[in-house]
Amino acid sequence: ILCSEPLPAVPVMKRLSQLQPLLGRSHRTNLCRGVPRRPVSVQVDSDKTSLAGLALKDLSQGSDVEAFWGRTRAVEPEPAVESSAAVDPAAPSDAVLKSSIQSILSALPAEWRGTTFNNSKTKLLGREGFAQHLQDLIVRKSRSGEKISKEELADIGNAEDYLRVATNIATTLEVVLARERGVDVSQVFTFASEILPIFAVGLVSKLPVKLYLGDSESPFTNAQRDLFKLIGVELLVFASYRIQPPGPQEVVLCLESAFLKHSKVDGIIAPSVLYIMNTKKIPPADILVVRKRMSTPVTTPMAEAMLQTLAGLPMTANVYGPAQRLATQFYEHLQTLSGTAVDMSAKPVVSTVGLSALCSLWVTLIARGGADVLMCSTAYGGTVQMTDIFDKTEAKFRKHDFHIQGAGSNIVPSIEAELNQLAERTDLLPMTVVFLEIPTNPDMKVPELDALVETCMRHKKATGRQVMLLVDATFAPGSKIMEKLRAVEDELCVMVFISLSKSVSRGLTTAGTVIANHTGEAKDILRAVAQTCEMLDLNAKPDQLMRLVEHHTRVEDRCKHAYRVAALVGERLQQTVFEATGNDMPLAFVTPEQAAMGFTTSSFSFNLPAPEGACDEVKEGLAQRFVDSLCQHEGFKPCVSFGQDNGLVYCTVPATSTQGAVKAEDKAKQAVGGVQLVRLSFPPTCDIDFVNDVISESALKLYR
Repeated sequence: ILCSEPLPAVPVMKRLSQLQPLLGRSHRTNLCRGVPRRPVSVQVDSDKTSLAGLALKDLSQGSDVEAFWGRTRAVEPEPAVESSAAVDPAAPSDAVLKSSIQSILSALPAEWRGTTFNNSKTKLLGREGFAQHLQDLIVRKSRSGEKISKEELADIGNAEDYLRVATNIATTLEVVLARERGVDVSQVFTFASEILPIFAVGLVSKLPVKLYLGDSESPFTNAQRDLFKLIGVELLVFASYRIQPPGPQEVVLCLESAFLKHSKVDGIIAPSVLYIMNTKKIPPADILVVRKRMSTPVTTPMAEAMLQTLAGLPMTANVYGPAQRLATQFYEHLQTLSGTAVDMSAKPVVSTVGLSALCSLWVTLIARGGADVLMCSTAYGGTVQMTDIFDKTEAKFRKHDFHIQGAGSNIVPSIEAELNQLAERTDLLPMTVVFLEIPTNPDMKVPELDALVETCMRHKKATGRQVMLLVDATFAPGSKIMEKLRAVEDELCVMVFISLSKSVSRGLTTAGTVIANHTGEAKDILRAVAQTCEMLDLNAKPDQLMRLVEHHTRVEDRCKHAYRVAALVGERLQQTVFEATGNDMPLAFVTPEQAAMGFTTSSFSFNLPAPEGACDEVKEGLAQRFVDSLCQHEGFKPCVSFGQDNGLVYCTVPATSTQGAVKAEDKAKQAVGGVQLVRLSFPPTCDIDFVNDVISESALKLYR
């Protein structure tokens, strides 16, 4: 990175905009090694630099970086409008922060580079809690003159338990950006998207949004703004520096390049960053919900690269993408995994995270006239909450539930009953989507495919509406589900969704994909989804594609091995529980026959029997006590994910973690005898004898 002359008091993101080509969006320089990237949506001047504009031409000598970190401020930070949080006066100075960031980058704990993080009560701090602990550590070490160690960073705790919500390294970057802007970290959000910050403000404020561009070009066409209006986001765009102060019934945003010292705005948009200046109109908690349900913070390599640049260090973070040939092989493998013929004219859409792929699909269906979406009430909580966001807008989009809780319930009759009720409505939307996890989460049920397809086709014939069967194949990505469904009915529109953050990437990055079957209807929808994903800048970043390309091969074998581990441990657990209680505890797990069909999941769930004579309080806490006992041992992690290839067993109580957004009454139906489900997820390789011993010992403790 080059530098010719210092530019004092230039805001952080203006100085970072030279990184944008590396971080995935440049019309001029393709550093993704063959992976096509979309043009920068918003351009500045005739130079056509990135969203925030006015990038430095040159940073190699580090003069401007020094001016930022070491200077006595020549320009006062712009005042926030109605900002609710005051900056801590004891916060570290620029010079101290620069030195500390260098120290942090040289001592990053390995776990900071992961996608899932310890969510025990003592470790899970939230963004603000993590930021405070980090600043306390920086101040303490600066006073002692010591460098920050890897152990001290690991001991801070975690901003959140999953990358899609927040990471320690992205939150560290947000601390730096908040310090420079003069606001609290709760008012700064990085996004793995340049467009979603604007969209998110419109969603959460529920007010018309005025966006001032300065002399930049608009990131949106009129048609795109009309689409936003269908979802309840009214966006007005002004190519002007003359920012009018916001009225009480509107939100005013501006690009950072259009912000002048005395501008009065509710929020500032920089490349992949939202600065909230008015927390009453733009509630930070609501922005966090949108970010974690439709996008992610900047990826870990992106955050590391930005911090390296700000600290005046050489950029060594691996933000590059794969060669086109290898990327094409990856896309073809996704189609093969899902059971459809390779067809690059309907290339799978790969997004920054699983939920961003679904978000793009929902927006696409709204643009095509609307959809009624029928899904399981106890599906993954993130999916439920993200779908609820659209259901609560003014869009032609409705969410409906079917229920499968309990060992005796059956998937297809439940779906059929709800579809029959829908068929009686006179206001059905053009598309009915039957959205189903196969296997289901956390019940691990697999439906009768013949009956499922016949139910969908009957609804299509009875209503005259289009019907899509949308399968979430995350728990068994190699099941070739579309091949199985086509054997039953050739004309059914089927799409497959997979969270690539799990088995496919071995847990080394986040990403998601949507794949179409052979039908023309599914392919047409997929091509429109690709356009939506591009419009919202939700496509997977180069560093994500690189990791997917490196690790997607042999995912089928990894899933088979992990299934075998789960089957062996599950059998031992059942034996232990029977010996301790005399109860035959069933496992919510795929059958051997289903596994032979390709549904080789690495997870199972179960309701432990309540101890004899236990009170309600003991029953309610039994599942969590068991998880806590397991996680006292190395090799076990209190975590919400699965599919990782790291030798760790992931343990969680879905009702209080992955199903956090699910209605309490729906989660209550999962309990047996007052005891909630526990879900355990297993890696392809581990010390099975050790795992069995720990699980058996922990189970026996509950009943002594």
